[in-house]
Order: sequence, then structure tokens, then C-alpha cells
Amino acid sequence: MAETPARALTADQKERFDVLHAIKLKGRASDEALAHMLAVTEAEAAQRREALVAEGLAIFREGRMPSTALTAEGKADHTALLETILTDTAKRDAVGRGLEDFHPINGDLKRVSASWQTRPDGMPNAHDDADYDRSVVAALAEVNTRARALLRAAAPLEERFGRYADRLDAALARLQAGESAAFLRPLSESYHDIWMELHEDLIVLSGRVRGDADEG
Repeated sequence: MAETPARALTADQKERFDVLHAIKLKGRASDEALAHMLAVTEAEAAQRREALVAEGLAIFREGRMPSTALTAEGKADHTALLETILTDTAKRDAVGRGLEDFHPINGDLKRVSASWQTRPDGMPNAHDDADYDRSVVAALAEVNTRARALLRAAAPLEERFGRYADRLDAALARLQAGESAAFLRPLSESYHDIWMELHEDLIVLSGRVRGDADEG
């Protein structure tokens, strides 16, 4: 059977996809989170999500933690645009190879995360031993170096991958400066927040589904 010819998104479609995709990856996204993910100001992020809300593609909920989620129509639009992107089999397969290279790095990140939470004796890490914490941060820096190399190589495929490298570097720098929450705290542009987005993005853009290798 003949392979489906690759189709490209228009510039407007690509901009819409990027916002839809950012919200899809987060589930619920604040304007601040969208700004980080799209490399725009919070005001610009708010304008872009307002455009989606006006089209019925997203819903904005106010309250203590204002956030935006996709509607059923927004999810369908995201899926349709993604299907177009995935017709570029060369790009899809290259991202798939990147995902395979990511798996062992992801396994090491999980081990470093466990060390940050639990000491070798099985006791919770109270973060009262500066030498121990520095050793874990140093191990994270080594993981980050490998992840950065992978992401810089993947950036020509999708500009967003280059932004992940910058965001991970920034979170690591905050941790190295003494902000302990910059490693694992949810909903705070922490290293772990960004890493989870990256992992899901690699899976989605490779046209794959999460499998055992993604849990290693």
C-alpha cells in the first residue's frame, strides 16, 4: 500500500497546534505555564488561550488556580492537526529514535529523583545534609548534560525541543542556587514538571503509545 504523502501545517495551523498541544500536555495549564512552554509573555499566552476559548476549543476556569483545559472540540482539533504532522514519516521516525535514546536517560532521572526523596538507608531525605544533597544535584547535572545533547540534536526537527533544553537548564540552575522545590514540586516549572512534558511530547510526536520502556 502506498505511503500517505507528507502534509505540512500552515503557519496559522502550527501556531494553533502549539497552544492546543501545550494545554494537552499539561491537562490544565495556567497562563504562566503556557508562557514557559510557548516562550512568550504571560500576556501573549493569555491572548492565545482567549482565542481558543472564543472558538470553543478550550475552557478557562478562574479561581484560586486559574487554568485552561481543552474542550472535546479542542481535543478533536488537536488530534486532526497531529495526524497531519505525523504524515511526515521521516520526522516521526527521527523523533521515535530520539525517544529510544531518551529511555535510558529517563531511567537515570528516576533513580536520581528517588535519591532526592529517600536516603540510601531508606529514610526520607530531610535535606539537612548539604553534602548529600549536593551529590544528588551533581548526579542530576550529569543527567541534564545527556538530555541537553539529545534535545539540541532534536531541535531541528521541532523548535520546542530546544526550548525544553533551556527550561531544564533553568530549573537545574534554580536547584543549584538552593531552591530545593525546583527539582520535584508540581505545577512550579520544576525540573520534573518539564521532564514529564518532554517525555509525553516525544511519545506523541513519534506516533507511539506509552509502553513498558517508558516506565523504566
